[in-house]
Amino acid sequence: MGKSKSVPDLASKAMVSWTSEDVKQWLKEHESLNKYTKQLKGTTGKELMKLTDDILTQIGIKNPLHRMQLINTRDDLIAQQEQDAAVKDTDSPIMSKPSSPSPSFVTPQHSPKGKGPILMSSFSRSQLNGTSNSSSSGFSFGDTTLRRSKEGNMVVLDDDGLSVVPMKGVQGKAFSLVEVITEAYGLWKQAYYNASNCEALVSCAAELQGLVLANTSLAARPTLMANLIEAVTEVKEFIATFSERGWLSRLEKVSSDKEEFCRLDRLLISVAVEGGHQSGPEQEYTDDTAELRKQLDALGGMAALQDPETQLLALQDLEQFVSARARAVLASLVAQEVAWRQSSLQTGPHQVIRNPEVRLWWWRSFGSALLQTYGSLGTEEITWERFWSSFPKGLEDETASSVAQVIYNKHTKELFQAAISRGNPNLVTPVELEFSLPRNINLAQQCQILLNWENSYKTLSRGASRMGSGARSTGSTLSAVAEEYRPVVNTLPEVTQLLLGQERHCQGLLDVLQPDQGQGVPQVVSLCGAPGAGKVNIAVMAAETLFSSTLWCNAYFADMERVETGVECAFQFMAAFAVTADTSDTCTLMSWIGRWSAYPIGLIVHCPPDMPARLLKHVTHNVEKMVKTHPLLQVVLCASEPIDIPGLDCVTYELEDLGVDNVAQILTSLAPQIGNRAQELAEACGGRPLAAHMVGTALASGTAQLEEVLQAVASPAVAHLQPLDRCIRYIVSTLPDEFLHALLLLSLFPGSFERRAAAELLGMTTIALSKTRSLLRILTTCNLLQYSSTSERYIMHASVRACCRSLARELGLTYESARVTFIEYYTKYLAKAAALLAAQAPVSAMRLFDREHQNIHAIVRWASQGPPEEALPFYSDILWESMPLLSGRLDLLQREVFCKAVYEQAVEQKDRVAQGRALWQLGSVLGDQGQFKNAEVPLRDALAILESELGSDHLDIAKACNGLAVVLFRLHQYQGAQDLYARAYDIQSSKLGPEDKEVATTMNNTAGLLKAMGKLADAEVVYRTVLDIREKELGPDHVDVAASLNNIAVLLKTSGQFEEAEEMYNRSIAIKEKALGPNHPQVALSLNNLAALLRKMSKGEQAEKLYMRSLSIREEALGPDHPQVAASYVNLAGLLKSENRLMEALPYFNKALDIRERAYGPDHPDVSAAQISLAELLKDLGKFEEAERLCRSAINILEKSVGEDDVNVAAALSLQATCLQGLGKAGEAEPLCRRALHIREQAYGAESPNVATALTALADVLKEMSSFEEAEALARRSLVIRERSFGSDDPLTATSLNNLALLLKDANHLEEAETMCRKCIDIRQRVLGKLEEAESACRQCLDIRERQLGSQHTDTAAAQIGIGAVLLKQGRVDEAKIILSKAATLTFVKLGERHQQSLDAMNWLAECKSTQRNMG
Repeated sequence: MGKSKSVPDLASKAMVSWTSEDVKQWLKEHESLNKYTKQLKGTTGKELMKLTDDILTQIGIKNPLHRMQLINTRDDLIAQQEQDAAVKDTDSPIMSKPSSPSPSFVTPQHSPKGKGPILMSSFSRSQLNGTSNSSSSGFSFGDTTLRRSKEGNMVVLDDDGLSVVPMKGVQGKAFSLVEVITEAYGLWKQAYYNASNCEALVSCAAELQGLVLANTSLAARPTLMANLIEAVTEVKEFIATFSERGWLSRLEKVSSDKEEFCRLDRLLISVAVEGGHQSGPEQEYTDDTAELRKQLDALGGMAALQDPETQLLALQDLEQFVSARARAVLASLVAQEVAWRQSSLQTGPHQVIRNPEVRLWWWRSFGSALLQTYGSLGTEEITWERFWSSFPKGLEDETASSVAQVIYNKHTKELFQAAISRGNPNLVTPVELEFSLPRNINLAQQCQILLNWENSYKTLSRGASRMGSGARSTGSTLSAVAEEYRPVVNTLPEVTQLLLGQERHCQGLLDVLQPDQGQGVPQVVSLCGAPGAGKVNIAVMAAETLFSSTLWCNAYFADMERVETGVECAFQFMAAFAVTADTSDTCTLMSWIGRWSAYPIGLIVHCPPDMPARLLKHVTHNVEKMVKTHPLLQVVLCASEPIDIPGLDCVTYELEDLGVDNVAQILTSLAPQIGNRAQELAEACGGRPLAAHMVGTALASGTAQLEEVLQAVASPAVAHLQPLDRCIRYIVSTLPDEFLHALLLLSLFPGSFERRAAAELLGMTTIALSKTRSLLRILTTCNLLQYSSTSERYIMHASVRACCRSLARELGLTYESARVTFIEYYTKYLAKAAALLAAQAPVSAMRLFDREHQNIHAIVRWASQGPPEEALPFYSDILWESMPLLSGRLDLLQREVFCKAVYEQAVEQKDRVAQGRALWQLGSVLGDQGQFKNAEVPLRDALAILESELGSDHLDIAKACNGLAVVLFRLHQYQGAQDLYARAYDIQSSKLGPEDKEVATTMNNTAGLLKAMGKLADAEVVYRTVLDIREKELGPDHVDVAASLNNIAVLLKTSGQFEEAEEMYNRSIAIKEKALGPNHPQVALSLNNLAALLRKMSKGEQAEKLYMRSLSIREEALGPDHPQVAASYVNLAGLLKSENRLMEALPYFNKALDIRERAYGPDHPDVSAAQISLAELLKDLGKFEEAERLCRSAINILEKSVGEDDVNVAAALSLQATCLQGLGKAGEAEPLCRRALHIREQAYGAESPNVATALTALADVLKEMSSFEEAEALARRSLVIRERSFGSDDPLTATSLNNLALLLKDANHLEEAETMCRKCIDIRQRVLGKLEEAESACRQCLDIRERQLGSQHTDTAAAQIGIGAVLLKQGRVDEAKIILSKAATLTFVKLGERHQQSLDAMNWLAECKSTQRNMG
C-alpha cells in the first residue's frame, strides 16, 4: 500500500487517541475509503484499531477485497507512525528483532550503487506467513486490540476493562511486558473455568507492571525487567490452558490447580520484593479444577459426556463450575472437547495436522469411522471431490462461515487446490494441509493468502522474468505495492536478529544473487564463513528481502546438520519443500519442482563444517538435479568452505569477521555499562556475532561481570579453544546448577526438539509444564537455545552443543539414565508413526518421522556406541515394531549395522527374545538387498530362538514365519514357504479371529504362492475368501476390496478365463477411481494389469492405449524417474516387441534399465531383470554381442543376490547361450545350456515343463555342433514331458514337434520329420488358428518332401496345397493362387482331374478367385 495522505497533524497523532471526527477525516482523505464513512460513523481511533475482518462483515462491508483494503490501509498508517517513533526515540545499532513494531516490509529500493534491493530494516515472520502471535505489531483477543504508540505504553486495568495509556520514557523491554500482560488479559477473558483465579493473577501482574514502569530507576534495571517478563509470561501460558484445546480432557490428568496458582502468585510477589516493594498477604485462590474433576469422576469420566443418554444430566452438573462465557455455549464446547479427545486417542493421518480446527475436521470427515478395523488409503489420500464435500462446511460454525466467504466458487477452489498440492495434483493429504495451514493462524485469512499469492506475485512483479531486465524494476515501481505481497508458507527458519555489520554481508549477498542488468544471474551461491558468523541468518534475511521485492516468489530451507547418508540427504531435500515420499527417490520432488518452473524460487542449504566429501557429493548431486529441472531456482549453500558444482553457474561469497569496531558497538548497545572496555571485550569475542550477542546479553542481565569475562576467555586453560568456544564455555559456566544441568542434558538432542520431549528428558513430566517452559525460555534468553514460534521447536546452535558435550565429558557425566529416557521417548514416538504406516498412511507416517529424524537417527547411532543396558528392551521394540518405517529412511548398510549392534548387545545380556528379533531383522535386511540365500539362515535361527522363548503359538511366531516364507518363496522353495504360511495362518486366526486384517494378509500371500506353484484352483479359493472378508468388513467400494479383485483377475488371466478377468479388472479400476481419483498410481497398476490381459486376448491396440495411460499417470504422480514408471516402460516395450515393432520398443527398455540402475544401484535383482528384457530385444535385433554382455552382467547380479543355483540364473544362462549361438560360438554356449538344465532339474524335478525348455535349448546347440544323436534324444525327452504335462494339442507340444522335425530333417530322417510337421500343422491350424506358425510348419514339411521325394512328386504337391490354404486364410490371395496353381497342374498330370487331391486343389483355386472378386 502507498503511504497515507493524512495531513501532518493527523498523521503525527497516535491513532489510539483519534476522535470519531479524526476517523471521518482520514476516510475522506482516501478516495478508496470514503465510501465506508456511513458504516464507520461514530467510530473512534481506538475502535478503528480493533476492527477485524469479521467485525467489518457484520457492519455491512460484504466484499472481502474491500475489507482487506481498509485493514491494510489502516495498518499501513499505524506502521508508519510506529516507524517514525522508532526513528525518533531509538538509536540502537542493532537491527530490530522479529517482534519489532515496524511493518513486515519496507519499500524495496535500489542501493546507491544500483546493486539490487536494499535489505529490509525489519520484518515479522508471523506476518509473512499470515499468522498472528506475540511477535506481531498488533495483538487481537476477543474485543480488545493493543497497538504501540510512539511514547510507549502501560496497561491499566479498571472497572471498564483493559486500557493502554501512553507513557513517556518507556523503552526496550517495557514493550514486551505490555504485550504479554495484554495477551494474558485476553486469555483470562476466554477462560472456561478458574476465571476468578486468572483475573487475580492478571490484576497482580498489571499492578506490578505499573509500579515498575512508574519508577524510572526500576524500569532501567534489565534483570528486574527480565524477571518480571518471565513471571508474567508463565502466568499467561498457564492461563491459556483453561481455554485451549483439551481444556476439559486435561482434568483426567490434573486433579487440582490451586498450588500452581499459588506458586505463580508467589513468583510475582518475589519480583515485587526484588524491586523494593513490601510483600502483602498471599491471595486466596479457589479451585474450580478440583471441583470439576470431582464432578466428572462422579459422573463416570469423559465417557459420560460421550453418551447421549447421560450427557444432558452431566452438562447440568458441570455448569456451576464453569465461567459465564462457557456456560452459554457449554453443550457445544463439550461436544468439541469430546471429539478432540477421541481424535487424540485414535491413530490416524489426522495426527500430523497441527492446526486444531483442521485436525478435528479431518478426523470427523474421514477418520472416525474408517480406522476402526482396517487402515485405509482413502483416509490419507482424499480426492478433491471428497474434500470439497466436507470443506469448509464441516469446520466449526464461525470458521466455516468465514472460510466459505473466501472459497465460494469453482475458480477459488481451483486456486486453493493449486496452492495446496505438493504431490499428486488430483489428491490432497493431511501432510499438505499441515504445511499450508499451520497452527495459530486465522484459517480464513490463510486461505485468502493461498488464493491470492499467484495473482499478487504476477501483479507486483509486473510479469517480469528475473532472467531479464524486467526483474530489475525501479524502486518507484515497487514502492506502492511491495508490502501487499506475501508468499505462500515456506520452510525458512526464524531469524532472531541481524546484528550490526551483518547488514553489509546481507546486502553483498543480495548483490550477488541479483546483479546489475546485463550480468548473468548465478544458479548457485556458496556463502562461506566460520561457525558463528551468522551464515544462515544472513541467507534467510536476504531471502525475505528478495520475495518482498518479488524477485523470488518463495524460498525454502534444507538443513543437512547430522545427515549421514545419501538417503537422509534426499529426504531432507524433500522435507524442505514439504514433499513427502516413502522412498528416498527424489522423482516426486523433481516432479513438483517442475510444475512450478515458471516462478523464481530460492533454496537455502545449510552444510555443517564437518560434512564428509561423500555426503557433500549427494548434496551437490541433488542441487544439480533441481536446478536443471527448475531453471529459475537459485540455491544458497551455507558452508565453511566454498562449494563448486561443475556444470552450474556458481559464485562464492565469503563472510569476513565483523571487525573489532562493529563487535564493540554490538556489545555497547547490549550492555552500555562496559563503556570504553568495549574494544577489549570485542577482541576477546574474536569477531563472532554469536559470541558478542551471548556475552552482551549476559552482561546486560547481570549474570556475568566484565572482569570475569575477560579473565575467563584469557585463561591458559582455554587457550587451545577458538574465541567463540571460549565465550560459550564462560556463559555456560555462569549458569546456576539447575540450568547448567538442564543445558547439558538438552545437548543430547542433535537437532530441534519439542517442549514435551525436553520435559521428558529433564524429568519434568510429573509437574506443571510451565516450569519446563520457563527453563527453556531462560536458556533462550541467554542465546543458548533458539526457538521457532512457527514450528514450536527449540534448537541448540552446533557450537553450543559441542561445548556442552565437551564440558559434560570433562565433568565425567555420561548421563546414561538420560540417554535411556531419550531412547524410550523416541521408541514410543516411532511406534506412533509405525502405527500410521500399518494403517496404510505412509505419507503421514513419514511426516511424523521427518519432524524428529535427527533425534531418531541419533538413537540408531547410539546402538553401536555401547548404550546403557537398560536401553536394550527399547531397541528390541524398535526392531520388531518400527523397522518397516525405519527401513525407508535408513540405507541398507545402516540397517545392517543397527541390527548387528542390537544383536551383540542381546547376546551380551543373554536376552534371547532380543536376539531372535535382531536376527529376524538382519535376515529381512539381507532379503531387501536381494541376498535371499544369505537371508535364509538368520531367519531360520530367529524363528527357532523365538519359538523356544515365546512358545509355538505366540503371535510373534506368525510374524517370523511370514518373513521366512517370503524369502523361501523368492528362493523357489515353495513347499517350505507354504508350510510356514499355513502355520502363520493357524496362529493368527486362533489369536485374532479368522477375519482379522493380519489373517487376510497372510491368506493373500498364500494365494500368491499357490499361483506360483501352478495350483490355480486352490489360489482362487483363497483369493476369493480374502475378498469375502474384506467386502464384509470394509464394504464393496473399499480400496482393499479393489486390491483383492485385482489379484483374482491376475489369477483368472493365468488360467485363461479372460472374460471374467476383464470384468474383475474393470470393477477394481472403478473402485480405485472413485476412492482415489482417476490419476492415482493404484489406478495405474490396475490399468497396467488390464492392458496385459488385453494383450493376451490379442487386443493389442486397446492394450497399448491402457499402457500409455498408466505410464502417463505414473509420470505425473510419481515423476519420470520412479521405478513404477520403469515398470510401465517394460510393459509397453514388451507389447511393441510382441508386435514386431522392435525399434519402437528399444528406447523404452533402455529407459527402464536407466531408471532402475539409478533407483536401486547397479547390483539389485530388479536391475538384472531390466538387463535381461533389454537383452531379449537386442537378440531379436541381431545385436548378439550387446545382448550377451547384458546377460553376463545380469548373471553376476543374480548369483550374488539369489545364489548360483537359482532358476532366474538358469533363464539368464539360456539367453546368454542363445546370444553366443548367434555369434557362432556354439561351443561356448553348450556349457551354459548344460548348467541351466542342471539348475532347473534340481529346482523343479526331471519331469517338469520348465526342464523341457532347457532340454530344447541344449538340443538346439548340440544340433548346431552336429551332435545329432544327443540332440535328438534331448528333443524327444522335451516332447514327452510336454505331452504328459500339457496334452497332445497344446501349443508348447506343437513347438516341441516342430523342433524335433527340424532336427530330424537336418539328420536326414525325412519321413519321421514330415510326420512331426503334420502333427505340428494340425495343432497350430486346428487348435490354435495360428496361421503364421502353421505356414512355417507347412513350408518346413514342403522342404522335407522336396528333399526326400523331389519337386515333381504328388506328396510334394499336397504340401503345396496346404501352404496355399494357409496363405488364403491369411488374406494373401495372390501368393496362394500362384502356389495352388502350381500344385493343381502337378496333381492333374500325375493323378487326373477326378482324384480327391486334384479336387481339393481346384476348390482352393475357386475360393481364391471368389475372394478376388469380392475384394474387387
